[in-house]
Amino acid sequence: MNQVKIDVILPAAGVGKRMQLNIPKQYAKVNELTVLEHTIRALKKSPFVNNIIVAVSADDEYFDSLAVSKESGIIKSIGGKERSDTVRLSLDKVTTPYVMVHDAARPLIDPLDIEKLSKLCFEGKVGGILCAKVSDTIKLVKDGKVVNTVDRSCLYRAYTPQLFKTDLLKSAIQKAYNDNVAITDDASAMEYAGFNVEVIEGRADNFKLTTKEDLLLFEKIIKD
Repeated sequence: MNQVKIDVILPAAGVGKRMQLNIPKQYAKVNELTVLEHTIRALKKSPFVNNIIVAVSADDEYFDSLAVSKESGIIKSIGGKERSDTVRLSLDKVTTPYVMVHDAARPLIDPLDIEKLSKLCFEGKVGGILCAKVSDTIKLVKDGKVVNTVDRSCLYRAYTPQLFKTDLLKSAIQKAYNDNVAITDDASAMEYAGFNVEVIEGRADNFKLTTKEDLLLFEKIIKD
């Protein structure tokens, strides 16, 4: 397949409270590199990735000290209060017709999954997201008791990167912002704006580092 170059926004302005560290989780070190550096390295393995726009908080005191911050193709952006604000503020730095948004705490992204997602560009699609089918039995719980078992046949876990036409994502996120609608990922902004979002099945091990246990698992994976 012919290659297309796609800018990537990497929101890295959060603090990761659930990790319970004394630093933002994207700066936690695993094998001498921060989680953020691992994620950037993983993205750079893909020939489809163009510039990587790293969006940090206004008071971030870590990113500029990393060697990766000086590398070619790395652009710094200042994020906002919420993740959606960070993406919205960073979209002005995007130079490509399509844009990918990827979680800074997903360092296990596989280049082959990025390639599968990038095919949407050649098909002229609005965009899509990486997902993995839910494999566990899902229970609906209320007040600590099981209400019923949920049919999982149509349930997917939403992963990143998520890829969309840049101009459409800009308008969708701006619409959600103007309407004061909370969005949890970029796909939900597109859904709110009335667009159809394609689903691309990706690797299930592209998990987000959220807890200390996730950090330990990531360390084990890259050592093996």
